[in-house]
Amino acid sequence: MIKTKSARALVGCIVAIAAAAGSAISEPSSPPSAPLSEDCFAELTSGTGKEIACLFPLSLSEQERADLKVASRGYVENVTCQLVVRIARDKVDEAMAKADHIFQSPDQPVTCTVTTPKSTFDITATFAPRVVFKSNKATEATPGLGNVKGVGRVISWPIVQFVNRWPSIRSGMLQIVNAYRDHARKAKAAATR
Repeated sequence: MIKTKSARALVGCIVAIAAAAGSAISEPSSPPSAPLSEDCFAELTSGTGKEIACLFPLSLSEQERADLKVASRGYVENVTCQLVVRIARDKVDEAMAKADHIFQSPDQPVTCTVTTPKSTFDITATFAPRVVFKSNKATEATPGLGNVKGVGRVISWPIVQFVNRWPSIRSGMLQIVNAYRDHARKAKAAATR
């Protein structure tokens, strides 16, 4: 289990789930009757329901907060987010067989709280991760943060740039997606023995 709730973990989890699922993100048919798990990786790797359903909170690490503050020229001090993931499990299994492809996720809604030196306010946005796979390995990735609402462009632009372009987030995405794909292939091979 990955314990961090950093930006890399958030976007990595979104991309691992979404990239494995292709365009299979399912619309929730009804509100969940039980609380959603906050461990999306456990839901992805060992859940048994027809749907991967989880709640993924985000808290930036101290270094990520410092990087964001620099990227926003001191205006944005912190961002915390929450994402609900719902994906049909059979579509994830089906998509794992693809070795070479470009995956573009449909928009996935996220709600965030932004902290500036003077205020705290809520925003909404979407993630639409894009991942390029070659020979069963993710080689390029971007989280695709966009559609920010609830704040002006002077604040949204640095946040979008930070999330979509920061090297540690992009490399973290690749690490998490590739680790999941390796795990899934090994589990499938072990099951067929």
